[in-house]
Amino acid sequence: MKPPRPALRARIRLPRRLRVTFEGKGFLLLTLGVGAAAINTGNNLLYIALCMNLSFIILSGILSEGSIRGVTLRIGPVSDAFASRESLLAVTCSASGKRFPAMSLAVGLAFEDVRLCARFPEIPAGGSATRILPFLPKRRGMLPAGSCTVSTRFPFALFEKSMDAAVETSLLVYPEPSGGEETADGGEVSDPSGSVALAGRQGTTIRGARDHMPADPFRDIHWKASARMGKWMVKVREREAVPVSDLRLPAPCPPDEFERRVSGACAFVLRCEKEGRPYRIWAGDHLRVDASGGNCRTRALSFLALVAADGTLSPAGSYRA
Repeated sequence: MKPPRPALRARIRLPRRLRVTFEGKGFLLLTLGVGAAAINTGNNLLYIALCMNLSFIILSGILSEGSIRGVTLRIGPVSDAFASRESLLAVTCSASGKRFPAMSLAVGLAFEDVRLCARFPEIPAGGSATRILPFLPKRRGMLPAGSCTVSTRFPFALFEKSMDAAVETSLLVYPEPSGGEETADGGEVSDPSGSVALAGRQGTTIRGARDHMPADPFRDIHWKASARMGKWMVKVREREAVPVSDLRLPAPCPPDEFERRVSGACAFVLRCEKEGRPYRIWAGDHLRVDASGGNCRTRALSFLALVAADGTLSPAGSYRA
């Protein structure tokens, strides 16, 4: 009979993997010794001890399977993830469909060359637990799908049983912010038609409300809208025409130079959002993000995370400008 081909062996994956721990190896050696002594001497007490040791092994397999089965995982960002800067990931382990608690679980995550581990001593039946892990992404863009392993040594730590868990990660890593002032044109910047780009409309009355920004004065808070929406809102007046800063990314551009420009653009966007300044992002001659109306932080950072050196969006991204 021919051995299975490598491709076939790669497709055949057992639902569980078992590894004998250091304590388990000692216990197995002790069990073999008791069994050999029982056979050589015919002592009934040694046979009873052998049966007890074997029953511990069987019980360990049953309890560990009950602990690991039915566990679901959910992974999501706690804060915005920027390249080369430490961010936080929330790993939630749920036992909502279990009748018994999950004990002594360890969740291992692997993204490219990054390895993370979260430990859950106990998860009550029908409940969940969350662990926050520090995470250092290497580069911008959509985080590639990684592997996730759930393991347990419950109850006697003789064996470590593990399984591969299906988990979806849709974490978008923003560019590393840097002080690249040359990527942005400050002050009153003209649009391609040659006129000064202004945000807002002329008038004297209040035309609505928007989310509060750090640069907004306290006197502009719209109290009724804040009470209705449950968050701080500020008045939007018709006489709020301010110059728009145009942020231009050269495209096409050499990759190294483009990455430097994108990092500077990220710092510029964060600064504009903090100060409440309107801005627009151009890739070559194409307008990609128009943030002259405000409240476009996520759109702008998502575009900078997925834009390629030729001005198009990365195929791995689902962002739409």
